[in-house]
Amino acid sequence: MATLEHYCQQFKDVRPNRTGGSTSPHKICMLFAVIDLIQDGLITDSRIYFDDTLKNRFALYFEQLKTPRDKLNAAFPFYYLRSSAFWHHYIKPDAQAQYDAIKTPSETSLAKTVEYAFIDVELFKLLQNPTTADKLKAAVAENLDTHEAGFKIWAKAIGHSETKVDEYVVALKEKVADLMILDGLDQPNIFTVYDYFDVARMINKLRGISDATNTTYGGLVSTHVENCMKALELYRAYLDQLSDVEAQLDIDHIQHDDSIAETTKAVLVQARRGQGKFRERLIKQWGGCAVTGYNNISLLMASHIKPWSTSDNAERLDPYNGLLLTPNLDKAFDLHFISFNEKGRILISDALGDYYALGIHKDMQVPLKEQHLSFIEQHRDVYFEKLG
Repeated sequence: MATLEHYCQQFKDVRPNRTGGSTSPHKICMLFAVIDLIQDGLITDSRIYFDDTLKNRFALYFEQLKTPRDKLNAAFPFYYLRSSAFWHHYIKPDAQAQYDAIKTPSETSLAKTVEYAFIDVELFKLLQNPTTADKLKAAVAENLDTHEAGFKIWAKAIGHSETKVDEYVVALKEKVADLMILDGLDQPNIFTVYDYFDVARMINKLRGISDATNTTYGGLVSTHVENCMKALELYRAYLDQLSDVEAQLDIDHIQHDDSIAETTKAVLVQARRGQGKFRERLIKQWGGCAVTGYNNISLLMASHIKPWSTSDNAERLDPYNGLLLTPNLDKAFDLHFISFNEKGRILISDALGDYYALGIHKDMQVPLKEQHLSFIEQHRDVYFEKLG
């Protein structure tokens, strides 16, 4: 059975037309339109008809993503997506020869030869689920020249208004770079920066600029800087979303495991998402970030020490297999760029680069209890050491 990871990879590889020096958005817009219509309940099975509903939704996305050289033509992606393994055509009776003879597809030639397109049943089921559909939409967006268009679509999908999203885009494309240049740094277009930690370093740099402007200008410039930081934090969340396929795969595995009781499934799913009882137990245990003591609970992440993939169900719910961490520490710990020795002192991989800019330093320590030690030992010896 094909997995979410399998289809995410196929969506990343849809091979849009890149002649002329830029990416044609046609295939991307068609897939966005199909995902939307499935989510809206307007496509109810794996069949996709080339009708006005599909063409109108395609046109909506096309207006957002087109370049001056692009022409509105939904027939092209409906036809050429057949080069992807998940997209198929059901040919009308006695029309195969005419279909095979198509050189340049048009609405007329499609109407004469194609009854409908259809996608894999497994893919259709994934697109019915809002969570997995978001992952697949993010995978499609990776075909764009930069992450700007994908970020805009994602930000609107999670509830931000079009006006607010436009403000964030202006901040990311222009104002952040201006602030960095004023501070003596040459900063490229933020949407060409794809690394979570690079963006996190920018946020911390801007926080330093904000402190300086408060001191120098009596707070007159700090609101401007704060708006840029909010835009960067949202962009960092977008990049984090792109990399979060593994968690959803684990959740899918739980939900399809008939050996697990339904009540236990719900608890495990919440724990994998860093929520529910597992998170509550970590909050009770730590009271704030296990390393820094920062106590705004809404911003802290419930992180497993021994990776979920190698833990049994009891270990997945064990609060001693968890740390409550700030987002930068959580990400670095989850990716095994940091770990802790048996005394709780931090270990930092050279591969993390400029960790001071992430708010991470060598004096950090976590007050471990004896029950944590076996989990920390596995994290340190089995995973962290691989980065050595």
